[in-house]
Amino acid sequence: MTVVLVLLCLAIAGRELYLAFERKRSPGAPEIADIRTQLRALKGTRDELEGFRAAQRERLDALAREQDRDREALDGADARIRSLIAQINERMVPDVNDRLNRQREAADLQRETVQRLAAEVAGIRAHLVGRLDRAVAASLGAGPADVVAGSLTARPPAGRHGLTGPYEQFAERHGLNVELTDGDRYYLSGRSPRALEHDFLELVQGLCADCAVSFEKVRPLLEALRDTGRGTARLGPLLVVRTPESLVCGVLPLADLLRPESAHSLDDPENGARRLRQLPEGRVCDLTAFAGQAPSG
Repeated sequence: MTVVLVLLCLAIAGRELYLAFERKRSPGAPEIADIRTQLRALKGTRDELEGFRAAQRERLDALAREQDRDREALDGADARIRSLIAQINERMVPDVNDRLNRQREAADLQRETVQRLAAEVAGIRAHLVGRLDRAVAASLGAGPADVVAGSLTARPPAGRHGLTGPYEQFAERHGLNVELTDGDRYYLSGRSPRALEHDFLELVQGLCADCAVSFEKVRPLLEALRDTGRGTARLGPLLVVRTPESLVCGVLPLADLLRPESAHSLDDPENGARRLRQLPEGRVCDLTAFAGQAPSG
């Protein structure tokens, strides 16, 4: 009986302990429920996030495909533009460049023409001023000024440019001033034809005698004529002629200069050479050997 009572007491005590333990655990149940609710909410959020990610991924893929299509369209447009530019360059640019070159050449030609006309006008003005000065001097008792004619030709005409400087320097060395030029014609003043004839006869005779001093006086002009194919240089009675076969200089009689048609015919190299070879000894000198020398550097 005592044992039964002890067991009953132990059972009652165990039940009380269990109930006390359950009473202590009961306040945590809402927290667990809340955690479970949050877990379910998190699971739903994760599902939504996965769905959002999938939707965004699809949208990004669609955008990438659109970009690829746009890029292909742009590449096609660029190719067409480059093709059009190439066609324009092939067809229009050469024509435009050609027209621009022609316009530039025309402008250069006009500029050269204007410059040449300006130089000619300035020369005419200087000539008129000189004539007025001589008229003033004549009114004060001075004698008339001496004027001689000259000419300078080259065949082809492009070679004349290299003759102008030596010719005018040679004229200046013999006391002549260029008053006016008209094409190939020269009008010079400062020495009388008779005085020039005397000086040029001495020059030609010195050339025939192979005089170094005489050669130095006329060397630049001779070299310039030698380097041309055909040409003439006439200064008063002096005539220097270059043909492919010869180089001849001589002093014409002053009577030849009185006939204008004769003077003009002498501007032709062949006619001039033929006339010089008809002159007597002492008035002509054949410089063909000089023409055969190598051009000066």
